[in-house]
Amino acid sequence: MIAAFSSALIIGFGALAIDMGSVYGQTRKLQGIADLAALAAARDMPNAQRAAQATAAANGWRGPLTVEVTSGKYKPNPAVAAANRFTAGAAAPNAVRVKLSGKADIFFGQVFLGRSTVDISRSATAARAEMASFQLGSRLASLNGGVANSLLKGLTGSSINLSVMDYNQLLNTDVDLFKYLDLLRTELGLRGLSYEKVLQADVTTGKALQVLEKLLDDEGKDSAALAVRQIAQAAGTATPAELDKLISVGPYGPQSSVSGGQGAGIAVSALDLTSATLQLAQEGRQVKLDIGTNVPGVASVDAWLAIGERPNNSTWLTVSSDDSVVIRTAQTRLYLDAKVGSGGLLAGIAQVNLPILVETASAEAKLQSLDCNNRIATLAVKPSVGKLWIGQIDRTKLNDFTHPMTVGSATIADTLLLDITGSSQASIGGASWKSVSFNNNEIKARTLKSVQTDDIAGALIGTLIGNLDLDIDILGILSLSLGNNAVIKVVGDLLTAVAAPLDGLLNTLTGILGVKVGEADVRVNGLRCKEAALVA
Repeated sequence: MIAAFSSALIIGFGALAIDMGSVYGQTRKLQGIADLAALAAARDMPNAQRAAQATAAANGWRGPLTVEVTSGKYKPNPAVAAANRFTAGAAAPNAVRVKLSGKADIFFGQVFLGRSTVDISRSATAARAEMASFQLGSRLASLNGGVANSLLKGLTGSSINLSVMDYNQLLNTDVDLFKYLDLLRTELGLRGLSYEKVLQADVTTGKALQVLEKLLDDEGKDSAALAVRQIAQAAGTATPAELDKLISVGPYGPQSSVSGGQGAGIAVSALDLTSATLQLAQEGRQVKLDIGTNVPGVASVDAWLAIGERPNNSTWLTVSSDDSVVIRTAQTRLYLDAKVGSGGLLAGIAQVNLPILVETASAEAKLQSLDCNNRIATLAVKPSVGKLWIGQIDRTKLNDFTHPMTVGSATIADTLLLDITGSSQASIGGASWKSVSFNNNEIKARTLKSVQTDDIAGALIGTLIGNLDLDIDILGILSLSLGNNAVIKVVGDLLTAVAAPLDGLLNTLTGILGVKVGEADVRVNGLRCKEAALVA
């Protein structure tokens, strides 16, 4: 009797296990169909119901399916549970939730239930992403290779010797952001983790750049890969990369993959990604640059760079909650101490010095509108505004962005008989967003467009020198301020002669950091239209 009773229990539990496994398998299949139906509906929002029904019907479910489609708004707010980020019926919907209801077959359980099926349902939410991938900054048309190497040497702490051709290769080589993150996950052994978990992983700046090198090498972009290899070796393994402060992938954060093929990519230039990674590693620090004698007409230039935070501690590249992409440069301070030499009445007596402080705010660019039918992308660009001074500062406070810099009158020339001091200031104002559009031909041609503030000074350092107020102190007894004084005229002529070369130096340094003072260069790399991502 015990054996018979036990056998009945064993058989009953076995039957239950078979039915549960069968229902589970059918439920998983229904979830897969719901995922596909949600993606299809999100890609064709005007015909979401029909697209979802057609996808569900085409995926081989035995028996009828009820397809319920709800349009709404999805916002990838990390503070809200993933299941609650979708709001049904919102204006300007960008997502759909598809719920499929059907029946799963049971076998042994029908003896107890009196029927051969049980009701099951599954839902999926997909958000539509229409975006343009674009670049902000990197004006390197007249790049001085020695100056660029000096800047990267300061950012890495080690010697770098790249040619102008190497930098142009990096500038003209695009990197798919998601391919980079996929390879980073593999290289770090983080199998199956979402993009946001990969970005939060511990990785050094050198390792992050090594992964970039491998990606470029795998794609046959040998010249760019070799350039990144040298930078990665110089960066070493001492500094953490903190990639979650560099990149935010917004609605794609909870995912471990992105559908849509090449249309789903977000492209950035290899130079921008490399430079931004190195800048983040030096955020809040002061970097000494070895410029040497790379500037024509200038005996020597010493430079100090301080990199501050982006607005509201935002990331460099952000896939935002409204499915656009925002790129931001960091606020920076650059202090140049140029030794100009001497001539005329000062020949052999004094050396003329020109201390210049440049302070720039953050520049930003974001997608303003996207016309997928005509393939036109319009960007909203806010160029970096800034101030320039000729004057003396306390360099130890250069990287303290919580307080304004105090700029005092500087000693321009010093002899036994007289001291020449002076100061000057120029502001580049305007903080409004500017619109710039790219048609399909311009996107294919990788056309670069420049956006300026309303009142940019054409020759920055030339403007400073033109406003320079010079004073002569004779033996510490008599002070003069004479615009036609012969000594002052000699100093003015010497400084005017080096204005253009120093402008070139300034533009090169700020160009590699992401933007020219008062200007922003933007380029649209490609459009993403009618693609969708599963978000829940």
